[in-house]
Amino acid sequence: MREQAYEIIDAVLAGTDPDGAEARDRLREHVAAHPGNPEAALHEHLVFTRSLARQASKRPTAGKQPADPAGVHNEAEGNGHAAIEAVLHAGMLVTAFQPIHDLGRGGVIGAEALTRFVWEQDSQSAGSWFRNAAAAGLGADLEFSALQTAVAAAQDLPHHLIVALNLSPAVCLDPRLPGLLEHAPLELSRIMLELTEPLQPGELDPLLDVLTPLRRSGMGLAVDEAGTNAASMRHIRSLRPDVIKIGRGLVAGIDADPSSQYLVADLVEFGRRTGAALAAVGIETPAELAVLTRLAVAAGQGHLLGRPTINVKEWATWAGHAAPEARSAHGRHAAGHPPEQAGNQR
Repeated sequence: MREQAYEIIDAVLAGTDPDGAEARDRLREHVAAHPGNPEAALHEHLVFTRSLARQASKRPTAGKQPADPAGVHNEAEGNGHAAIEAVLHAGMLVTAFQPIHDLGRGGVIGAEALTRFVWEQDSQSAGSWFRNAAAAGLGADLEFSALQTAVAAAQDLPHHLIVALNLSPAVCLDPRLPGLLEHAPLELSRIMLELTEPLQPGELDPLLDVLTPLRRSGMGLAVDEAGTNAASMRHIRSLRPDVIKIGRGLVAGIDADPSSQYLVADLVEFGRRTGAALAAVGIETPAELAVLTRLAVAAGQGHLLGRPTINVKEWATWAGHAAPEARSAHGRHAAGHPPEQAGNQR
């Protein structure tokens, strides 16, 4: 517990978001006030962050009456609007990375950034934070804060690894994105941007306009949780991603499910024809791994291969375990189409 508390404190203090500078300074004060007791320092910092949420929720907004005490308490204790604002203000985000393995050659070739919230009740429910933030009109702000946190943390990864960063298509259209990525302390050639949601009507052409120049500069593109419906396949053909990811729903028990094996084989062939490699998520058993490898799925991740971790020392163990062709194995220009051609098939 103590070691984990130290890891969380180190991760928070490593943040570079200017909006979180005050909170980081306050955390340093808490650590100094509790020498040798990181659990107490972190608890005090969480109490401080919660007080920000309560203060924010007590401030009436224009045209609204102050919330009643019970409502304020519930919002601050959960992950409502005030709590989200407090998390953004205090920089209470950390990044865990999960290793991505080359299933053909072996070795770690990349790492997916996964957001964790330094908040007691919700440390395991990142998805609910993002959903509630979107409902509260703070979705883009939270995604950008998570993106900045991940990019900063990625500097401590072994330098040969591709870094997979998750972002919704809607937030990709935010005018802040190109500048953030182009000026990030992480080369675009190491970034694999993962689209986490299906495209909505009218998003495809604007998305291509945003992503094409970034891909010409070396950034990779992955489509997360690829579906098998006709609209999804049309979007994939238009986007021409470097990687098509298949989720746990298709991976689970694939060794005993011939229909899932046929579907994955078809997706591998579809990827080969469209210039994308397949990557499997949620690999948990040796039997699943064996079937996916036999089906020529290029890359994979899951608890069998490595759990998400915020431990920088664990990240360091991923160094030196990638084949020279690691980027290609993870889908970087896997079928030979150069990035400047990406997005031309509208």
